[in-house]
Amino acid sequence: MKWIGNHISYKHHDDYLTIIISGKTDSWKVNLILLWLIAWLCIGFSMLYYSFFSNIFDGQRWYAITFIAFWAYFLYRITRVYLWRKYGMEYIKIDADKFSYKRSIFGYGKANEFLSTNIKKIQLEDFDNKSFSKTYNESFWILGGGVIKITSIDNQLNLGSQLNSVDANKLIKIISTYTNKIKSRT
Repeated sequence: MKWIGNHISYKHHDDYLTIIISGKTDSWKVNLILLWLIAWLCIGFSMLYYSFFSNIFDGQRWYAITFIAFWAYFLYRITRVYLWRKYGMEYIKIDADKFSYKRSIFGYGKANEFLSTNIKKIQLEDFDNKSFSKTYNESFWILGGGVIKITSIDNQLNLGSQLNSVDANKLIKIISTYTNKIKSRT
């Protein structure tokens, strides 16, 4: 098993290449997200309590329902981020037949697959350095999109959530070398 930085490990097997990208981050960031999650739960449960067991929201029942709906949505989002930062992995397997990518928490996740020979281009996602999307994508409190864009004949895939450009370029080189090797055999 070889490593690129702290988050990427890869291994060349006889007939395929496996890559694992960890979603983990610094422990203080994970603890901050956990603190946010606990505070969010306290706010939501207090709203639930006061909307169902008191008369505070008598004339504002729709306000309470709308608030709870938004609260539940953002509870789902921050819980996913916390679990991703604690246990998340990106799995990539490339063999002669297919390119398989899975974003996984506790082993659960949907694999995206396409033919390895159909890969046309592998490149860094083009973000403007001063853009809001780049800043937002690099924030630790969201899952973030991938920084590597893989384009095939019929599909486009982003992977490498919040990797720095040095590690991402090294990973692109490894994936490109392996896919070119596969294409040259066919």
